[in-house]
Amino acid sequence: MIGSLDLTNRIAGPGEGTMTTIVSRIVGIFQLAISLGLGFLAILALFAALRFVTGLFGSHMRQAWTYLYARFLDHRIWMLGIGYFSLLLTILLFGIVPAQFQPVVDDENSRVEIEMVPGTTLETTERVADQVAAILYDQQEVERALERVREGQATIYITLRPDRARTSVEFERALAPTLAQIPDARVRFASQSGGFGSGRDMTVMLAGSDPELLNETAATLVEQMKGINSLVAPRISADINRPELIIEPREDLAAELGVTTVALSQTIRIATMGEIEQNAAKFSLSDRQIPIRVKLPEQSRENLETIKNLPVQTASGGSVPLSRVANISFGSGPTTIQRYNQNRRVLVGADLGQGVIKGDAQKEIDALPILQDLPQGVIRDVVGEDQWQQEMLTSLMIAILAGFLLVFAVLVLLYKRIISPLVNMTSLLLAPLGGILLVWLVGQPQSMPVYIGILLLLGIVSKNSILLIDFAIEEMDRGTRKLHALMDAGHKRAQPIVMTTVAMTAGMIPTAMSGVLGSGDGAWRAPMGSVVIGGLILSTLLTLLIVPAGFSLADGFEKRAGPWLRNRLLTYKDGDDAHGKVGGGAHEPGIEPAE
Repeated sequence: MIGSLDLTNRIAGPGEGTMTTIVSRIVGIFQLAISLGLGFLAILALFAALRFVTGLFGSHMRQAWTYLYARFLDHRIWMLGIGYFSLLLTILLFGIVPAQFQPVVDDENSRVEIEMVPGTTLETTERVADQVAAILYDQQEVERALERVREGQATIYITLRPDRARTSVEFERALAPTLAQIPDARVRFASQSGGFGSGRDMTVMLAGSDPELLNETAATLVEQMKGINSLVAPRISADINRPELIIEPREDLAAELGVTTVALSQTIRIATMGEIEQNAAKFSLSDRQIPIRVKLPEQSRENLETIKNLPVQTASGGSVPLSRVANISFGSGPTTIQRYNQNRRVLVGADLGQGVIKGDAQKEIDALPILQDLPQGVIRDVVGEDQWQQEMLTSLMIAILAGFLLVFAVLVLLYKRIISPLVNMTSLLLAPLGGILLVWLVGQPQSMPVYIGILLLLGIVSKNSILLIDFAIEEMDRGTRKLHALMDAGHKRAQPIVMTTVAMTAGMIPTAMSGVLGSGDGAWRAPMGSVVIGGLILSTLLTLLIVPAGFSLADGFEKRAGPWLRNRLLTYKDGDDAHGKVGGGAHEPGIEPAE
């Protein structure tokens, strides 16, 4: 009922700012708190109903329910429940916070790439580049634009003003739709991510052995991507087809007239490309030979009638027009053929709209019908930045798991027990919650700095739990009761834990506020500071509450289950290591028992 009010979407619109984002997130937290409160009241009502129902089945059932209800009222169970809920909330936040490989940076420079139709002259390319430069100079953010024009291609290097009203990313995404409307040219901003081939923010690679089916699938994907509002100018990022002169021999007629394939190809080659260097005549100089290439002038090659009337030598020594032995027509074809794992590949690229995060746009693209059900023979594979992100996440999980096992092994050797180190290790699951919560609250996406901050958090949180449990174990070894030892550990170890948290948090505040306070862009530093600050504050609170409760339950389980497991799994008995006895038997004097 509360979620149906959609208060967060009513407050935060598509162009929301940082403060609006924070307010909308706070409203969402209040909605969650109200929902949890109602759920808690529902659980209490359920327990009351169960207590009444179990009372109808006799005293034994009533006693069993009383025992279970007493366990439910144990504050240690409640603390573990809070820890379990924290883990679920962490997984939920990691699922809803959009992700990208690296944060976008407010750069002082930008670059525009212009690609013309094959065959475009240098003058036409320069005219389009001047048109784009004029559009750029109309923007308040542009200070200088340097053109580099080549035949069919151009690049414009842009220097932005230091006092610009918009960031470089906002400037590029706002102007991209205007540049995409320029006819007979592909005009785009170069993406910060590199884009792997397409050079754009979003890239989808399709591969297959059938070129026609592959191009048809890519065209369908482009049409479906045009229906996504978060994308700008989706298109196939292949080279533009160039015009071609298609000559198809009439084999039967050529055979009747005595025209061989060699004579036909030689006529066409000499008329269009010129004779190859091996067969060409050479003009000899004193130090070298210069090949003489003979071919038709450019004006004649552009005239279809001239091509049709080219004489082709016959076997009898005569000649016939090319049009009699071949069909001549105009067509188009690719300038290059791109392959991936020995298959033809096609890249489909698109730019992101204003305020759109790559992770959100990627989910919309992945949900398109054509990608959900690709035709047989067409495959899709992640490339470029998406591939790097997958490799980074895999390496991150391996690093976390390796660190977890190494710390666990060291603690087992130090404590000479297993359950207590497990409590230390499970406390690491509490570390990311505060960090990802603060990242979600301020509207930052998941990126590489966020994951680096999480690695930093894991070390600090494990240190806090080790301080608590190590002190409690030392007190218990001196004969102090478990409850008193845990209470004493909380009192005496809380001060160094809190001091460490306060010092680390204060040191990370300038990092988290970079880009807001002072000069420079904080796209790389601010997410790391947010993760460390949020994670330290919340994990410290959860560690001081949940770790003692978890250790108390784990120690009780270890004392109950330990002797039972030892008697059934180990052959060693107490006193076996005493001098003169091996398993309770005697031995000969002077002979030491085997270890």
